[in-house]
Amino acid sequence: MISILVDESYAYDYLSILHIKGRNKNCADLRLSIELCYDSIAGQVGQQLHNTIILSEEYENLLEANRETFEAVDKAKTDAVKASLIDALNYKRYLCKKDLQERFFECPQKEIKIGYV
Repeated sequence: MISILVDESYAYDYLSILHIKGRNKNCADLRLSIELCYDSIAGQVGQQLHNTIILSEEYENLLEANRETFEAVDKAKTDAVKASLIDALNYKRYLCKKDLQERFFECPQKEIKIGYV
């Protein structure tokens, strides 16, 4: 595996995506990926802060945004939803990451969405 430096909220976004996928599939490889990601993040931010984030409203909002996005992307495979919905949900997800970053970490989120005010 490769390690890269990302915003903390990006790491929690990735973990939440794994959790959403894990709800839909019963796969040992996916469970291992969730566990490795969970432990890696906890090891870097500290277990106490990690637990606080996982139980926070911000993380719950991020999970929900990713669930909505995941479901819409699945529907988009058959053109059952418009691309504009996917875009709106992706922006909602961005805002959830931003909220998490701002609440729990001192440095601002570096990700920038282009085309939005």
